[in-house]
Amino acid sequence: MSPQNIYFPLVCGVAVLVLCGSGVLSLAGDFDSQLQKILQEQTLSPQDPVITQVLDDVRATLDQRWQGYDLILCGSLAVGLGTLASDIDLVVKLPNFNSSAGSYVLEEIKTLFTKQPELYSTLAYGRTNVSSLSTFFTFNHIPTARKTEIEFNKIGDLAIENNKIIKYYFDLDKRYKYLCIFLKYWSKIHEVTGHKRGDLPGYALYLMIIFYLQQKDMAPPAYVLQANSTPYFNDGWNLGFDELPYKTTNTENLHQLLGGFFKYYSEFNFEENFVSPFAGRPIPKNAFTDINNFPKEYTLYNNTLNRTMKLAVKNDLDAEVSVQDVFMHDLNDADPISHEQAMDFKHLIKSMATMFDELPSDQVLKAILDTEKYKY
Repeated sequence: MSPQNIYFPLVCGVAVLVLCGSGVLSLAGDFDSQLQKILQEQTLSPQDPVITQVLDDVRATLDQRWQGYDLILCGSLAVGLGTLASDIDLVVKLPNFNSSAGSYVLEEIKTLFTKQPELYSTLAYGRTNVSSLSTFFTFNHIPTARKTEIEFNKIGDLAIENNKIIKYYFDLDKRYKYLCIFLKYWSKIHEVTGHKRGDLPGYALYLMIIFYLQQKDMAPPAYVLQANSTPYFNDGWNLGFDELPYKTTNTENLHQLLGGFFKYYSEFNFEENFVSPFAGRPIPKNAFTDINNFPKEYTLYNNTLNRTMKLAVKNDLDAEVSVQDVFMHDLNDADPISHEQAMDFKHLIKSMATMFDELPSDQVLKAILDTEKYKY
């Protein structure tokens, strides 16, 4: 990322040091200069040699067994939100893949990868919780020390469509992408997001950022994008949407947007409401208790044949933090977060909001990145 491509209104500032998990990050100057330095040092491009090496090795391994497949980069790297801590998410679309053959494919993948211990160490494999028809294989790429996950079949389709809508939202305005990359960095060093049991998934954080922008009329609700689109159904859920042009009149700078994010969620009533980027507004959890009278945005449920889906959504009401998936409305993307982590997360958000209220702009980044004071 080059400095001339970054939108930063200027304020006054001084030099600071930030302690983070990877060492001491030196920050000097005003808020915008400090933020620019963080973004430059933490952003990882999909063209980075590390990513290219992983893709080349995986492709060479798969070539030993299959031809004519598609290897697709997904996740944060594919949509321009990659950071130094990002995993590599891949989707493999095999020709004539039969979902019933998922277990056989998994065994073949395991065999191929375990024959190359100098390249790969297996972490996990199996079927995802989202769909029994989806298969994944997770490993460490040893030469680059990069965690990588390969997904097959229907979950792969969902991952690709998720990528498209995330990219759509964060490409609407360059401020959004910078806001997201910083919040990813912040959440990582505070151990809010990650792969430990009980962590908030990174995808849930993306949706929370999009939802926050929707509250400021800076992004359209997803149901508007689907209203006149060609439906694309996967397991009964509509993944289709139109990439509608959208202009915002909001001119807030990144200091204001970042502080606003913490303030908004410090006051959000997670106990009673869903975060719903699909509806673009907080949805009371009790709005889903009557399956004959769902909120007006959920027109997909008007068909009585979707009673099963209604019941599935109705039954997901007791989570500590509820971030409803854009497409699969019975899926809470924040569901893995534990009670302890949820309480810590809410406390941390409130502390961040207080700092933005009380501290000068040139001191606030140092404060909110202080992992010693706010350690989980």
